[in-house]
Amino acid sequence: MLKGKTVLLRPFRRSDISFFLKWFNDPEVVQYLDMYLPMTEMFEEKFIEELGTTRARSDVLFVIEAKEGASTKSIGNCGLHGIDSKDRNAIFGIIIGEKHYWSKGYGVEAAQLLINYGFQQLNLHRISSGAVAFNERSIKFHKKLGFQEEGRLRQAMFKNGQYHDRVEFGILREEWKGL
Repeated sequence: MLKGKTVLLRPFRRSDISFFLKWFNDPEVVQYLDMYLPMTEMFEEKFIEELGTTRARSDVLFVIEAKEGASTKSIGNCGLHGIDSKDRNAIFGIIIGEKHYWSKGYGVEAAQLLINYGFQQLNLHRISSGAVAFNERSIKFHKKLGFQEEGRLRQAMFKNGQYHDRVEFGILREEWKGL
């Protein structure tokens, strides 16, 4: 478990499936993600089962919980995907599924905890990420975290009936300011 001032990151549990189904079947929540609706309970159960097997070697995933007094509320998830232990690289991803918590700093703090974990605990050298070019909020988010824009994949994402560029980001261990 990773703890911050306003959030904590904890491992997935089977009881989280109801949250995931709600978030990943909401078109507004997933509008910028590389995923397709609908998400089924069977798919989510299989996904969580895989966390204990092969996926555990290549992905580190957490549920984001907002601290609310003495209790917490699950508001999203984040992870490092495709972890390459030879080259020490991973791909960062995050979603705040509870819309009431958007643009309030929870995602930034969760990302800081996860990126710090990647560099300090997993000994990563590089973490990459990406965003569809019209998602200005995500582009600002990455830059706020210290990611550098590394390039643009032209017309790499099909959203809303047309192709859009994908902006690629990366951050190196020596660029990370830490917490």
